Amino acid sequence: MPIRVYPSLLPGEPIEVHETEGLSLADWLTSKNLDFRAQAEQPILVKVNGVELPVAEWDTRVLGRADEVEIRIVPHGGAFKAIGKIFKILDPILNWFLGSMTPKNSTPSQQQGEKLETGQATANRARLGEVVAELAGRHRIFPAYLTPPRRFFAAPREQWVEFLCCLGPGDYAVNPEDVKVGDTPFSSLGNDAAYAFFPPGADLSGVPAHEHWYSVDEVGGTSSGTAGLDLSVEFTANIDPTAGTYVFDDQTVTIPPGMGEWPEPWGNGTVLDIRLPLVYDVTVEGGGEDPPRNRFHGNFRETAPTIGMTLRASGGLSGNYVVFDRNLDSNGDGWLELTFNDEVVDDLPSGQRTITFWRPARRYRVFSVTPQEITIDAITGGSIETGWAGFPAVTSTTATFQADKDTVFGEWTSLFRACPSNERTDTIEIDFFLPAGLAYVEDDGDLSNRSVQVEIRYRDATVGGAFSSVTKIYTANTLDQIGYTERLSVPLMLPEVQIRRVGAQDASTQVQDKIQWYGLRSRLPTRTSYPNWTTMVARVKSGGRLGAQSENQVNVVATRVLPVLGADGQWLAPQPTRDISAFVRYIAHSIGYTDSDLEMSELLRLHNVWAARGETVDYVYDETTVKEAINLALGAGMAEMTIRDGQIMPVRDDVRTQFEQPYSPQNMTGPLRRNFRSRRIDDADGVEVEFTNAETWKQETVRCLLPGDAAFKLDKLTVKGVTDRTRAWRIGMRRRRALRYRNWEYAFATEMDAFNSRYLSYVPLIDGDPGYGVSAILEHIEPSGDLALMHLSEPLEWIAGQDHVVAFRRPDGSLAGPFDATPGPDEYSVLADITEAWPVVTLKQEPPHVYFGTMERWCFPALIKNINPRGLAAADVEAENYDVRVYASDNAFPPT
Repeated sequence: MPIRVYPSLLPGEPIEVHETEGLSLADWLTSKNLDFRAQAEQPILVKVNGVELPVAEWDTRVLGRADEVEIRIVPHGGAFKAIGKIFKILDPILNWFLGSMTPKNSTPSQQQGEKLETGQATANRARLGEVVAELAGRHRIFPAYLTPPRRFFAAPREQWVEFLCCLGPGDYAVNPEDVKVGDTPFSSLGNDAAYAFFPPGADLSGVPAHEHWYSVDEVGGTSSGTAGLDLSVEFTANIDPTAGTYVFDDQTVTIPPGMGEWPEPWGNGTVLDIRLPLVYDVTVEGGGEDPPRNRFHGNFRETAPTIGMTLRASGGLSGNYVVFDRNLDSNGDGWLELTFNDEVVDDLPSGQRTITFWRPARRYRVFSVTPQEITIDAITGGSIETGWAGFPAVTSTTATFQADKDTVFGEWTSLFRACPSNERTDTIEIDFFLPAGLAYVEDDGDLSNRSVQVEIRYRDATVGGAFSSVTKIYTANTLDQIGYTERLSVPLMLPEVQIRRVGAQDASTQVQDKIQWYGLRSRLPTRTSYPNWTTMVARVKSGGRLGAQSENQVNVVATRVLPVLGADGQWLAPQPTRDISAFVRYIAHSIGYTDSDLEMSELLRLHNVWAARGETVDYVYDETTVKEAINLALGAGMAEMTIRDGQIMPVRDDVRTQFEQPYSPQNMTGPLRRNFRSRRIDDADGVEVEFTNAETWKQETVRCLLPGDAAFKLDKLTVKGVTDRTRAWRIGMRRRRALRYRNWEYAFATEMDAFNSRYLSYVPLIDGDPGYGVSAILEHIEPSGDLALMHLSEPLEWIAGQDHVVAFRRPDGSLAGPFDATPGPDEYSVLADITEAWPVVTLKQEPPHVYFGTMERWCFPALIKNINPRGLAAADVEAENYDVRVYASDNAFPPT
């Protein structure tokens, strides 16, 4: 039964295949020293025969010969959980060294495309489908949007933008002066900006910025350069009707079918001037003692005249007239007599006359319109007349209608859906923008009020049918740009919205009343708490108070809060820290590891080194592997990660004084191969280091040169996690000195001896070449005064005038010495001043190996770079020379 282990949930080849049967999955994991029961969240997903196996069944499901088992490492969110390359199921021999020591037969995991690193980001953005960035130490962060920025007008001259964003997982410490928009602190903006932080799990339901406002891209700036969609009334057609026949009846006027339609710009609120000519019978009354006077017989329902009322007339009678007397029934039929300039009208002969009577101050307002019919009210001074009787029931071919251009409507905009098709909302917001203000400029330059009116209509796009309509009127007297945000509550629906202007834009240069549809948003459901993340609300006054290019540049310089390592090796309470050790531990714990998976003694030792030297890690991680993340953190302290005995172990390349495992012909299975890398014409003669400067948060470079360097060709090095020039220079100088002084490569083979060494072990190499050290087997050892007389298996050659030393291998494989040496009684012996327990020659164990030579040349000091196992009992080893000059700039400072 094969158990296949995969590095992720992505398609790809397994990184391991194991065979087992008769065990439960829990038993098999336990056999690999995996304590899955200690995990609150399992780092693996298990499928048996293609079906996911629940954790509750791991103890009871016995794996049989026919079962196909897949184990996949699961990303749980966060920058370090995307691809878990460190997994303890990996064979401990083949993965003895996880730093530079990669097994030759290992299978690389699938590569992913490069992403813009968050640490180099210079603007807020949404990280849809991406992992959450992780902060190590202290660094500038441009928090990622959790909700789309909502831009709205809180007042006509105040536009604000607000949003909720994610600072990152866990907790942070932030100095108020380090919360900025661009390079400007929020504190400098006074009341024009505000922010607030919320710890993981905080209830955000009372914070308006937590709301998700979906903005419709189709509404807003246009390719012609306008800030929004122009709302205008274009008189491309006549705004007055041209039908040949109109049917009046009470408050309705109808155009018979086939005779035309009411103009499209008309709508609710359109104000009309209506003239309805009617035929009247004129009689001459009076005579004798009474002066003669004209009496007009007909229907006066529409004007409903009273004695003393002024009427205007045209047609058969023109001018302003005052009602002198009348006799009308309830339907307006009857007669009336008029005066003109206080004289009773008496100059019309008897007969029929077509006359139009109307009240001078009366207008008519449309409150319902279809292509064929309008329904109207009578208005005087802008107010509806109560009790208006309406028009008589007549059909007219001579009636005229004239619309007030300030009350006609523009064309409806396109119909825009306010939210995605799979969503529903009960709240929408609409923004209007007046780019030149809203005012009438008097002849003397003073400003007076000007009004503009718009009509908004909406309906459910999934149902269609009739629209609901809302009219808004805005009045102002300013030439400043202004805007308005309207929030509408609607039934839960998929709204589709249209807008049109009411009243034409005035063509006069004294009037500014241009209006644009600036934005359309809908409020969608969203979460009110983020259990693992620190969140931030930002609110900034926009418009003319801050450049638009800065609105998405809210940034924070934050310091991560994590448990820190105490002097006794215990972890202390969380606090703001830039410690490398704290973040390495955090990375390991984020994938389910515990402190037992860390080589704590070495981590503590290096923590003390880093703390004394002021070496920290300051970085914002994007999606990466655990191995790369830990190496980046350790790299800020000139260290690397390895795996030793199943534990994560940091290794720092540093000045060495104590050799570890020695290697000589006595424990090599082949000759020591040495290769000198001579300088070539195209070799770099300098290093240029790129780093992020914490003073400016910009990418900067520093050159690292040795005496004699012409800097013709620079080795380019990007240092991550380091934010000061001196430390970047020191790392670059390490590289430069290594290029000059590490120019010997060594290779050899051993049996199992190499498994005692590790990556960057400091070892002596002895090969027996003439003029260099020799190795031998210790055959016997005895006292000679205060010295040890050692009898060896190989002859020794002494060089006159040189100090000589001798060393030997302890039973555990480590090196003892070197100790001062003087000649013995013969060429196979040496007197040694051994200052520790003498080696023992016994048949119970391999005899000690002894190394001899001059003080300067008894061995080749080397650093192990790679160990490639060959099966379980042999290995190939690669190394390079150790040279103390590599570290000579570690405590120096860059030239000014």
